[in-house]
Amino acid sequence: MKHRKFQMLALASLWVLGIGLTDASAQLAQLPADEYIKRMDAPDRDLKVNEVIAKLKLKPGDIVADVGSGSGAFSISMAKAIAPNGILYAVDIDQKMLDYVANRAKSEGVTNLRTVLGEYDDPKLPVKNVDVAFFHRVLHMIEHRQTYVNSTAKYLKPDGRIVVIDKNREDSPESWMWLNQSDVDTWMAGISFYPAEKFAVFDDRYFVSYQRPYGNSVLLKKHEMKKD
Repeated sequence: MKHRKFQMLALASLWVLGIGLTDASAQLAQLPADEYIKRMDAPDRDLKVNEVIAKLKLKPGDIVADVGSGSGAFSISMAKAIAPNGILYAVDIDQKMLDYVANRAKSEGVTNLRTVLGEYDDPKLPVKNVDVAFFHRVLHMIEHRQTYVNSTAKYLKPDGRIVVIDKNREDSPESWMWLNQSDVDTWMAGISFYPAEKFAVFDDRYFVSYQRPYGNSVLLKKHEMKKD
């Protein structure tokens, strides 16, 4: 009962703050598509897209899921990085967002991008050979985080990566919604994913690649280097 009461208070708080929810079961702080696109595409936003892609070492032929793709800020560039035979799946729960990304890809001549209408607890990807599932400041907006990462894992290759860029709550006290990396580590460990690489690209958020210790995993390579 207390948990339910907290959920209702949290949802009420979002309405008071002017952060609308499209329906009672919507993800946390999900904004209308037009407003979100305007924010994401603001000229003063520096997402360091090229630096992020360089750190991930994406290559032609990779299969990548941009989960919570929004306006496609990362989707388009990632699709170009894995072209011509790689596929980028732009995943969102808002069809208007996906339509915007599809039109953006078409206008930029990107032909290897596919849009996927996900569900609140499942990205609903059409394949199970994903190399990278990418969450840029998205996981904190998902209500059932453990459930969602559990669902995501089933679409990855054995040595596929789940990449999370988010912010520690103590680094942004004005918002209770951010996620501490220690919490993300716990959820990932629940499905046998562990921090494989940490990248110092952003000053105000963490950027971590999680993997299972299989195949060509960075975790196994590090283990072999220690043995040598």
